[in-house]
Amino acid sequence: MVHVRRLTPDDVPVLREIRLRALADTSENFGSLVAVEGAKPDEEWRAWLRERAWFAAFDGDDAVGLVCGLPGEPEWLLFSMWVAPQARGRGLAARLVDAVRGAAAESGAEAIGLHVFDGNDRARRVYERLGFVHTGESEIIAGKGRRNRMRLAPTRE
Repeated sequence: MVHVRRLTPDDVPVLREIRLRALADTSENFGSLVAVEGAKPDEEWRAWLRERAWFAAFDGDDAVGLVCGLPGEPEWLLFSMWVAPQARGRGLAARLVDAVRGAAAESGAEAIGLHVFDGNDRARRVYERLGFVHTGESEIIAGKGRRNRMRLAPTRE
């Protein structure tokens, strides 16, 4: 049975392990590299856990998913979503997004938004199934080459 929980500042080893696995698995979908984040000291990871809402999914003891919510007003930003290959297609992305939605709602945020790199069609389709639409906004991100990052927001009903 897969369960999702919010990580705490005591979960530095857990966050580091899942995040580095995500970067190694699909580095093209993230704005960082394993070597860069693997070199970060524990205090930097702990600060991430204090300042952001990180949620991890576990299948037994095995970490199989990760997502982050960055608090903001009036909207939170969802990012760093990753589901392990063996757990894909089982609805885990929806559970992770729901965890961020819940934390955002508890904080009084009106909505959550996100960005997805052009070409990451799998993620874009998942987000669209979960009620997000492309806003028409995009930006070029430097770093690992120049890449277009599209903005998605929840549909307004």
